[in-house]
Amino acid sequence: MTPTNQTASRPTDRPPTQFAKAVRSISIEQLTALQQVVENGGFEAAADELHISQSAISQRIKNLESQIGQIVVQRTKPIRATETGQLLLRFARQITLAQQEVMNLIAKDQNSGAVSIRVAVNADSLESWVLPSLAPVAQCGIALDIRRQDENISAELLRSGEVMAAITAERNPVQGCSITRLGAMPYYPACTPEFRRRWFTGGMTRDSVGEAPLVQYDRNDRMQYNFIHRITPATVHPPTHYVPTSVGYNDAVALGFGWGLIPGSTLPSYSEDRLVTLCDEPVLLPLYWQQWKLSSPSLDSVAQAIIKAGHDALVQ
Repeated sequence: MTPTNQTASRPTDRPPTQFAKAVRSISIEQLTALQQVVENGGFEAAADELHISQSAISQRIKNLESQIGQIVVQRTKPIRATETGQLLLRFARQITLAQQEVMNLIAKDQNSGAVSIRVAVNADSLESWVLPSLAPVAQCGIALDIRRQDENISAELLRSGEVMAAITAERNPVQGCSITRLGAMPYYPACTPEFRRRWFTGGMTRDSVGEAPLVQYDRNDRMQYNFIHRITPATVHPPTHYVPTSVGYNDAVALGFGWGLIPGSTLPSYSEDRLVTLCDEPVLLPLYWQQWKLSSPSLDSVAQAIIKAGHDALVQ
């Protein structure tokens, strides 16, 4: 394994032309080694995946770091890419995607394997309109690797090269990505009738939202607190339940755990004796599709399916 105290000269220590030449001479083998080390979490697993020795893959990473003058992976468990490593990892995955599509074009009718497309999707979209939209794509030789991620942080997976595209709440495009507005998902604050009688007889006030139990998806979920800020600028800390699945979250609210924001498309599946809304005006969550600026028929097919379905399913 490459020593953790390895030092490398900075790119600024060398003339720009020399550094540019070093970057251009990065080999596919080095990029593949980096990709496998990060994806498998270590040198040994990456070596097994590539059917080479651990010392060989370690040497490729060491040579890559010496060549560009920067560390590309943190020697942790699991191994993680540095900021520079993330840039190269994104490049490596773009090359892998291009290779898969070229093989399909050359092989034509031969079985050359499915092209793999990695996307990040927020849970509520995944549980409602996304999967039906991607069904035709999945039947056309495209293998979908869907990462469930909160819409407020999914753009980070694009920046790191972890995914090729993402549904995100971030309206500014990630560097190197294109962006398309999909629409907005409507959410309504809801709870059981009994819960409303107990906690919100006088409506949703500063005092009631500070005391009534709340259901959150996870600790990245800020939608409920953004809604609370409509009611009061005060900081409140209500008792909170965390239920990290879309169906489980909605059921927890319908079972009386607390109140929460329920997607408008989900509300009709619960009768009025199970769920009632606390406000007639929905909370609108704008969603965007961001993807690599890369010529890829497979990625474009996924994008077209998502964008069309988003325009049909979401509020425009």
